[in-house]
Amino acid sequence: MNSASGHGPLQPEQLPLSFHLRDAESMEQFGEVLGDILASAGEPRSRGAPLLLLSGSLGAGKTTLVRGLAHGVGSDPRAVSSPTFTIRMDHAGGARPLVHIDAWRLAPDDLPSIGFDELLASDAIIAIEWPERIREALPPRAVLVAIEHAEPIEDGAEPGRVATVSEVGLPRAESRRLAEGLAILVRAPRIAPPSCPTCGAPLDAESSGKPADRAERPFCSRRCRLADLGDWLLMRHRIAGSSEPEVDES
Repeated sequence: MNSASGHGPLQPEQLPLSFHLRDAESMEQFGEVLGDILASAGEPRSRGAPLLLLSGSLGAGKTTLVRGLAHGVGSDPRAVSSPTFTIRMDHAGGARPLVHIDAWRLAPDDLPSIGFDELLASDAIIAIEWPERIREALPPRAVLVAIEHAEPIEDGAEPGRVATVSEVGLPRAESRRLAEGLAILVRAPRIAPPSCPTCGAPLDAESSGKPADRAERPFCSRRCRLADLGDWLLMRHRIAGSSEPEVDES
């Protein structure tokens, strides 16, 4: 699910970086990792809210990514839906609040009416769909993710999407944290197997005797999903062909 070259920790200046996300589950997993990284970056949190700017055509998967983002910050992903008609949706209960904004019907002059200045000074993570509509009014403290349809493949299967992280305007420490998190995805890509990648339990009801929680796919449970995510973020996943876990040498 990646395209990158080189060895060692990824540096912010190596962006842009693109990821091939084969389906909606992959898009949610990508958003979940971004959410976890953004939620844990920037201590102490006195510099203001980070913005995640999601650019892409209608149906590209922006709201799906935000659903994963909610999972990553500890909010309820089931509460995430397109905020087209409400413009702003707030999600609490996680490591940091998540605010989801659809800017399709907004102009820069409309931002005070949704309390945007107060949001920028808050502890929230702000995800904005259609940021192009208000880009001139947005601060540089932002990460831009552009989502495009992938090129069709020969076997006729759904080609998926390509998500490209092309700009990072966060302070240096937070940019490094984001780059290192993305480097984990580059060096340890994961393809969803037919069994839970953490405990090996089968995911289909016929083999296991009970259906796995679909919300936690490709894992059989929330516990296994969080254990695997922890391994990613702590850089303990093994590289194919290696008997040793990968470690951060920085």
